[in-house]
Formats: sequence, C-alpha cells, structure tokens
Amino acid sequence: MDAKKKASFENKLKIIRGELLGDVEKNLKSSKNETRQNVPDISDEALLDYNNELKLNLGQQDWEKLKLVDEAMERIKTGYYGVCKLCDIKIPEARLKIVPFAQHCVACLESIEKDKSQARPNPLF
Repeated sequence: MDAKKKASFENKLKIIRGELLGDVEKNLKSSKNETRQNVPDISDEALLDYNNELKLNLGQQDWEKLKLVDEAMERIKTGYYGVCKLCDIKIPEARLKIVPFAQHCVACLESIEKDKSQARPNPLF
C-alpha cells in the first residue's frame, strides 16, 4: 500500500478515534447525571438501572473498538497495516475502506466467527 493510501486510512482512523472518545465521554457524563437524580419508586429505579447497564455495555463496546483503532494506527507506524494478523495475507482495500481497523482478512474472520458460534452452548438445551 502506498504512502498516500496509508495516510488516508490513518486520517479515517483518527476521525473514528475522536468520535469514539466523544461518545464514551458523553456516556460517562450521562450515566453520572442519571445516578444523581432522586428515584421516586422501584419501577423507576429498575428502569434507571437498566438504562445505566445498557450505557455501560455500549461504553464497553466503544472501548473495544477504540482499542482496535489504536492497534490499527500502531500497525500503520510499524508497516503491518492492512495485513491479516492470522495468515499474513493483505486485507483487501475495499474491506479496509469499510472497516479501517480490520485485523483479519474475510476468510480468517469467517473462520473465527465459525469457531465462536460452535463454542457457544445452544440456549434451547
């Protein structure tokens, strides 16, 4: 990948990183504000707990995505950006345009997802 394309992907990653940090900060502020309010009854408290848990989960997803973005930015610096972490094959630029922090090629990602789905117990049994 040429330097111009790498710079373009690095800019995309910086934008994503900035958006994520802003979202995380908003979630934290919102969560703090809601917990300070007086809760008049138990159903309101349950709804507040549910909303806070949902925000914390979204925050966790944002933190995980932020970690992937930071790792992708580090791979740009070390020259390994756009290379699958499992098979060392180049990740297609079309995939990187959609997911600039992608760590795996499509084939390896499918294999990982297949392994995860087989490892989960069936909730019906």
